[in-house]
Order: sequence, then structure tokens, then C-alpha cells
Amino acid sequence: MDKKNVEKAFKRYIAQLLGIAIVLCLIAEALMALDVVGDIMMPLTVSLVFMLVVGIVISFIWKKVAISSPDSLTTFFTAVSGFRMLIALVTLLGCYIAVGRDNMDKYVIVFMVFYFASLAHHSMFFAHINNKK
Repeated sequence: MDKKNVEKAFKRYIAQLLGIAIVLCLIAEALMALDVVGDIMMPLTVSLVFMLVVGIVISFIWKKVAISSPDSLTTFFTAVSGFRMLIALVTLLGCYIAVGRDNMDKYVIVFMVFYFASLAHHSMFFAHINNKK
């Protein structure tokens, strides 16, 4: 991919990530308003910050790798999978330490929804990019 296409893909990835995050937050807000799930504002905040920070960092690194050494993208995608899982575990460990065992169920459920949504987006987006080549 040339630099122009990488930049377009980068911007599209960020826009889609933000769109997914907004939709997930709106769904969570609707569930809270209907009193289906109770108060999940803190788990929602932690999950949203995780999704956006990790997604944006990954996209910046992808852009740099795609421009400078596109042959290393396979290694990059493998490393990203491990990095995302490690950061997710550290985040959930921090939540466990902060809120205790009794309150972790909401954190884990909300976090996993955001985690799998970002993982699915990442996988489908970059599979589409690689198949276009």
C-alpha cells in the first residue's frame, strides 16, 4: 500500500472504532435507563477507555509499520493479539484490586463486550485491507 492509501485506511479505522464505541455506549445507556442492568457507568468508562486507547495506539503503530516496513505486518498482527490480551488482563486485575471480588461481574461482562467488539473490528478491518492487496 502506498502512503496515501495507508493514511486513508488509518482514518477509516479510527472513525469506525469511534462509531462502534458510540453505539456500544448508547446501548449501555439505554439498558441503564430501562433499569435492565443497574448502574454500570464505571465498568462502561473503563471499557471505553481501554477500547479507545488500545485501538488508537494500535492504529498509529500499524500506520508506521505499513509505511516503513510492510513485510513486517504479519509479525505486527501477531504481536498485537498478545499485547491486547496482556493489557486486558492487567486492566481487569486493576479493576479487581480497586473494586473487589464481589463487584467484578459487571466489570468483566461489560469489558468483554467492548473487548470482543474491538477484536472483531480489528480482525475484519485488517483482513479486508490485506485481501484488497
